[in-house]
Amino acid sequence: MSPANRVESTSGRSCLRACACALALLGASMAAQGQVQQGLKLSGFGTLGLSYMDSDQADFKGSFADAPNGAGRSAKLSSKPDSRLAVQANYGFSDQLEAVAQLMTRHNNRNNYMPSVQILNLQYNFDRNNSLRIGRSPHPYFLASDYRLIGYANPFLRAPVEVNLQSMVSHSDMLQVRHRHAFADGSLTAQVGYGAATFAGPSNDRSAAEDKGQFRRLLSIDLMYESQDLMLRLVHNRGVTDYDVSRAKALFNRAAADNPELAQRLSLFNKRVNYTGLGAVYDPGDYLVQSEYTLIHWDEPGPTIAPNAQAFYVLGGWRIKAWMPYAIYAKRWTAPAPVITGFHSPAINAGMSSFAANSTNAQHSSSIGLRWDFMANMALKLQWDRITVDSPAGASYLVNPDPLNPPRQGQHFHVLGLNLDFVF
Repeated sequence: MSPANRVESTSGRSCLRACACALALLGASMAAQGQVQQGLKLSGFGTLGLSYMDSDQADFKGSFADAPNGAGRSAKLSSKPDSRLAVQANYGFSDQLEAVAQLMTRHNNRNNYMPSVQILNLQYNFDRNNSLRIGRSPHPYFLASDYRLIGYANPFLRAPVEVNLQSMVSHSDMLQVRHRHAFADGSLTAQVGYGAATFAGPSNDRSAAEDKGQFRRLLSIDLMYESQDLMLRLVHNRGVTDYDVSRAKALFNRAAADNPELAQRLSLFNKRVNYTGLGAVYDPGDYLVQSEYTLIHWDEPGPTIAPNAQAFYVLGGWRIKAWMPYAIYAKRWTAPAPVITGFHSPAINAGMSSFAANSTNAQHSSSIGLRWDFMANMALKLQWDRITVDSPAGASYLVNPDPLNPPRQGQHFHVLGLNLDFVF
C-alpha cells in the first residue's frame, strides 16, 4: 500500500488514525510497524501557503522558529510562513531493518530555500513492541513532534506559535530505544533517547555571521498512551545548550572584560535547560478536542538572561462531512526579565537588561479556522489569528520589527492564512 493511501482524512475520519498513518509515512512508528516492507519506497508531503498580516510594524514568521521574515512589514502577502515540500525514501533491507532519509525545502534562517536533511536514520525492529533507532529524527518536544511538519496530518492550518516556537530544534541526532506495552484499552509506548541537536537563529543579512546553537548531552524521555479515541503524551528533555547570538557578541565581550563571573552566568553558553511537554487529543469522530502545555526551565542559580517560559493552547473542532470548523486559544508567558546592575559600566548594564527584556516573547492569540477535505490526500485550510503582544518590552514571536515603530505591549495584530496541504 502506498504512503498516500495510508494517510487518512483528519476531517472525515479520526485524527488519531491519521496521526498513526502520518507516522507510517515518516517511518517514525518503529515499534508499531512490526514487519518492514523490503525494497525502496518513495513518499512525500507539502504545504502551499499564503499569509496576510495587517501591519507594517513587524513580520509574522509562521511555522518555523528560525525564519527571519514573513508576512507584514516585508510583504503584506507572503508564502514564506508555512510553505514547504519534503520527499522521503524508505529502504527495507529485511523485514526488521530499514533506512529512512527525508529532504525538505522551506524558508530558512538564511532567508533562502536551501534543502536540508530532516531525517536520516537506521532502525531495527526486534519485534512489534521493541525497536532501536540511530541517526537523525524529528525530536520529541511536542504532542505531534513526529508529524507536526506534515500539515495534512494536523487539524489546524498551523500549530499555535506560542507552543510550537518554544523550541528552535526540529530534529536531533540520537540513539533511541522504544518499547510498547498493552495497557488498559490501548497501548503505552516509552521511548528514551540520548544524543545532540543543532539549531540556528534568524538572519536577514546573508553576509552576516549566523546565529548558531547546539544541545549537548541531550536526554529525552517520551511516554505516549494511545487508544481508539484518546492520545496522551508526556515528554521531558534535559541537556546543555550553547547559543552564539552574533548581534550580541560585542556586548558579551565587553561584559566579560568588565565582570567575567557575571558575564559567564548571564551568557548562553554551557547552560543546563529542561523542557517538559504534556498534550492530549480526544477524537471520537464527530468532534475533536486537543490541548498542549509546555514548560522551559533553566537549571541555573539566580536569574538567567533567557527567562523560564510556559505556553499552552486549547483547540476544539466539529466535523460536518468533509468540513471541520475549529477554534483555538493559545498563550505564552515568561518570568519577568531581570534588571542587570552588576557591571561597572552603566552602558553594559543597560545593554544586558535590554537583551533580557527582548527575550521574553510573551503573547496570546485567538484563532478560528475551517478545514475542507475536498479530495483524497489533500486538504484546504483557512485560518484567522488575532495576536496580542503581552511583553512589557513589546517582545513577541513577530520578527523584523520596524526600529522606529516596533510592536508594543497590548497591541493586536491580525493574520489571515490559506494553506493547501497534501501527501503523496
